[in-house]
Amino acid sequence: MRSIYEDIERYTRAGETVAAATVVVTQGSTPREVGAKMIIRASGETIGTIGGGCGEAEVWQAAMDAIKDGRRRLLTLDLTGDISLDTAMVCGGVMNVFVDLWDERDLELLRAANGAMEERGRFAVVTPLSTDRSRPRRLVLPDGGTLGSLGDQKLDDIATAQAATVLREGWSVSLTGAEEQPALFVDVQLTAPTLLIAGGGHIAVPLVRFGSMLGFRVAVLDDRPLFANEERFPDADEVIAAPFGETLASYPLDEQTHVVLITRCHAHDLECLSQVIDKPVAYLGMIGSRRRVKGVLDTVRDKGHAEELLARVHAPVGLDIGARTPEEIALSVMAEVVKSRRGGTGRSLSEKAAKI
Repeated sequence: MRSIYEDIERYTRAGETVAAATVVVTQGSTPREVGAKMIIRASGETIGTIGGGCGEAEVWQAAMDAIKDGRRRLLTLDLTGDISLDTAMVCGGVMNVFVDLWDERDLELLRAANGAMEERGRFAVVTPLSTDRSRPRRLVLPDGGTLGSLGDQKLDDIATAQAATVLREGWSVSLTGAEEQPALFVDVQLTAPTLLIAGGGHIAVPLVRFGSMLGFRVAVLDDRPLFANEERFPDADEVIAAPFGETLASYPLDEQTHVVLITRCHAHDLECLSQVIDKPVAYLGMIGSRRRVKGVLDTVRDKGHAEELLARVHAPVGLDIGARTPEEIALSVMAEVVKSRRGGTGRSLSEKAAKI
């Protein structure tokens, strides 16, 4: 996954000053999440979005003004006003947007950040939510390395410790200031999460498309070249025609990997699950009837795997949306993957709205 910081580095290397507008706090229903970012160039061109019509024009103007006068901006966009059909503000929440500035003076930090993304898959940039002209910021790397200062040793130490924690969790966050210290924003950048699909059958085809649309790096594994090929899966980032167990035993599985087992038979399910059940994956789901699922899990249990590992397996995979077609089943699977990743409830939003 490309980091938006690559775009910032490219423009500043060419001598430009660019603004980066970032959602740093949200309340209620907002168009984008904390960490969403939009670059604004002096030409007015934008890259990325913080929500389209929901306040984005106001942020764009603030960014253009910031580029001209060299001062950061911190905006509060209140989208909770009366909603009518003739207004673009139809989101119904409040979000704070910080407009930061980047230029050639920041190239060392940008190069280090983008290098960390390529080598380690993540980094964090800590920035005081302040409108001063000095523009201090601190880069924190996964191995504990740092670059840059916030101008105060105590604040640097706090920022480094907090960023290390947030980097492990993988989410950008605003930290409230204390003892006259400014609030800080920890901007976490990660490589794209991986969706690893074991089984190249009919459900895998739409599942790959959905995974790619949702920003996952998608890999498909099947032991049959007829099913595991780029022509069948043009949207996949990686297609592997190889034995299931042997491949999964050596495949890099980590906290950014979401594994979906949709093989064609009970034996392959068991082979795959045995290889991944004790790996630190973010999500592990397995398709099958309740009887087939029970048989596989009982066999894995008999091999001595702990109950807490078995409890991690989402099986049968997917949310209950009444899915029947391959496309609907794939949708239910990806809905559960997103639910697991984002911490949702899986309930209908109209049920929540009814209680308001």
